[in-house]
Amino acid sequence: MKYPEIDESKLPEVMEIIDAAASLMEEKDCDQDAAAKKELDALQKRLREITGKKNLLITEYNAYWSYTSLETVARNAMHLPPQKSGMTDEQLTELIRRISELDFDVPKNALEATNDYFLQVLEVETGLDDVSDYIYWPDQIGLDLHASLNEITAKILADRK
Repeated sequence: MKYPEIDESKLPEVMEIIDAAASLMEEKDCDQDAAAKKELDALQKRLREITGKKNLLITEYNAYWSYTSLETVARNAMHLPPQKSGMTDEQLTELIRRISELDFDVPKNALEATNDYFLQVLEVETGLDDVSDYIYWPDQIGLDLHASLNEITAKILADRK
């Protein structure tokens, strides 16, 4: 499975926009402060233009630093959403293995965004909105916390919609 390329030349600007928006949302009440809301709307417009995602909500990046890095959220913002392709059981099994082992041939700085993207692919292909729970917290979906990769894979394949 090939990782979708992004335009690396746009990455610094996307990072700058997201960071500016997150800082603005932290410092000001963008719902009540008209000037702050206008500035946030302008940042959202720029981000949508650069990424090509017309429905992207810049508010999703509020306090991004509490869960990931700026580069990861910027890379994720630049990826187009995966489309269902009808992966076979063997392809799904390989994807689950690669996600669980972080086995992707990408630069280290893109690893987290790559993993996030392929989790989205797995969600789309299986119809399981909580597919990350299967891999990282199998006890949340009825397996043992230390379930084997084979057990996790079998459960995902059995539960897919």
